[in-house]
Amino acid sequence: MQPDQLQQIKGYYLEAAEAHLKLIEQHLLHLRSTLHDPDQVNELCHAVRCGIVGGANLLPISQFHTQGIHQTGLCLVDCVHLIRQQGSLKVDQTLQALLMQVFYALKKLIRAMNEPSGLTDEQVTQILSTTESMREQLKDHLKELSRQPSSANLDTASAEETEVLSLDDLQSLIDELLQDS
Repeated sequence: MQPDQLQQIKGYYLEAAEAHLKLIEQHLLHLRSTLHDPDQVNELCHAVRCGIVGGANLLPISQFHTQGIHQTGLCLVDCVHLIRQQGSLKVDQTLQALLMQVFYALKKLIRAMNEPSGLTDEQVTQILSTTESMREQLKDHLKELSRQPSSANLDTASAEETEVLSLDDLQSLIDELLQDS
């Protein structure tokens, strides 16, 4: 392909990515209501997985940059699935702030493609390092949230039984999340 054709493909991706980023941001800003609607959860995950991550895999950019978009995007998707599967977790400001930080890292990776200088491997490494730190914070915070009994859980089982089951399920999901990195 000619360089101008590659640039055109990248432009199409960036245009579509901006629309996906707006959608993702809206869902994350309204995370509580998003999680109560399976269609919205699917829309959020589809925008990240197919719109952002899948599209980046097809671009003529460095493999390392693609890997950064891939890991950061999938961190978001995995966390949303984890929260959704738990069902009873209370979405608090800390959880929402951590997810937004991951989102802003993803947004930075994508927007840098539009800049003439792009991103260096060192900058991508720094963003990935920050994202990994956020992933650890998310993991710890999700564990903490799972220890807090919800009223829905208390209706069907004792808080102690629910905590043990939730922690086991949560730990296996967190282990899966960490294996993706």
